[in-house]
Amino acid sequence: MLPLSVFVARLGLPVRAGEDHLDVPIRWVHVSELTDPSRYLQGDELLLLAGTNLRPELSTEYVARVKAARVAAIGFGVTPVFDRVPEELVAACRVHGLPLLEIPAAVTFESCAELLYGELLSSEMSEIKRLTDAQRALIKAATGPSPLTRTLELLATHMGGWALLSDRVRPREWAGGEPRIDDEVRVAIDRVCASTRPTSVTMSSVDQRVMVQSVVGPLPCGYALAVGAPIVAGVTDRALMTMAASLLSLLIPVPADNWPAHQVGRAALALALDPHSPRWVRHAADVFGVHGSGARWRVVCARAAGGTGTSARLGELASMLASPFVDQDGEVSIALLPESVPPARITDDLGRAGWLAGISAAHPAAQLRAAYEEAVQALRTALFQGACVISGTEVDGLAAALDMSRLRDYADRRFRPLRERRQQDAADLLATLRIWLRHNGHWDRAAEELGVHRNTVRHRIGQIESSLGCRLGDAETRMELYLALRALEEV
Repeated sequence: MLPLSVFVARLGLPVRAGEDHLDVPIRWVHVSELTDPSRYLQGDELLLLAGTNLRPELSTEYVARVKAARVAAIGFGVTPVFDRVPEELVAACRVHGLPLLEIPAAVTFESCAELLYGELLSSEMSEIKRLTDAQRALIKAATGPSPLTRTLELLATHMGGWALLSDRVRPREWAGGEPRIDDEVRVAIDRVCASTRPTSVTMSSVDQRVMVQSVVGPLPCGYALAVGAPIVAGVTDRALMTMAASLLSLLIPVPADNWPAHQVGRAALALALDPHSPRWVRHAADVFGVHGSGARWRVVCARAAGGTGTSARLGELASMLASPFVDQDGEVSIALLPESVPPARITDDLGRAGWLAGISAAHPAAQLRAAYEEAVQALRTALFQGACVISGTEVDGLAAALDMSRLRDYADRRFRPLRERRQQDAADLLATLRIWLRHNGHWDRAAEELGVHRNTVRHRIGQIESSLGCRLGDAETRMELYLALRALEEV
């Protein structure tokens, strides 16, 4: 964003009100002659007008409306309607503390917009180059000698401060620069290390700002990356920290007390190969301390709530279930557990960490395929009703009365016309319909969650009605489509 003072200095604009607020940031330049433009504003705009529809005697009401819409400043163009800025508008802006600039006839509204866009583009290109150069340097460091320490040193240099990677479980630490860790920062690092889900913390003191982010590492998990710098971190700094955390997760040395074999991918291997394999059975028995040929197993199929971040959270799931047999299939994670682990404890832990899961009944090794199918079906029900499900237990609510497989088949047929559109269009329309139905057809709430204008929501709903040949004003139609959408959220 660009400070309002830059417009004043570069374009030579007289200030008629709000002289003490010229440091306000301008995100956008918007031109409107509407008597009430507030519904088309998002905040932090420089609102330009020539007073075509302005009635000076109503200036107080006008300024109050745009101030409530979080407009940063008003620019009033003199001529052709007014020869000077109306005094009523000046007085209203002074009362509300809203900066008011005079736009002389020699200065076009377009020049205001060009100034903003040029500065934003220049700043963005500079940040992109900085990010690209830093990413290239970090990747090079991660593939060279002493990769972990060198990566932290480079990260500290690019941030203009220090970087620290902490392993809470063993304990051990690696640093770049000179970390300044006070009690508050240490508590934050310990809290992030102890979290069972992706976590980040930001804190400020007099002379530094510290960001702490969880890092996925060898089991058992318990890692955090902390970065401190004397300036407030921007978007580029956060992107660098996220990238560095991903690189470091690949570089953390595996401790001697790790699982007896590498932990990721064995569940899929167990399901794909002959479950009678003596090698696989011996390996599983060693890991879990299970002995005897009568051992029984549960399969867990889980998905992170919202269907996002599953790959990044695979290590978290393995740590939470204390199982090295974890793999990923699309957005679904699969885990294998011995019968001795109480399923109620599994559902409690997963639910608190933001996962939805289906858990099979206990089966012998020869029936793992059946256990997997049970877990998949239970996950479908879990995704529909929004809570973890254990196969074979009674399911409450509407999910108990529905055949999930048949409902999914119906949903595929019902939404086929939308899926036949361009892929991005289909995704946007389905997301809009889901959110609009969840908000009971409330246009403004749906638009706010989607981050679009309410007219965009109306247009998309019109497209949906046309494609599906239905009228969403009908309550039964809305209920039918809502159930079908819930079915599409399953595995």
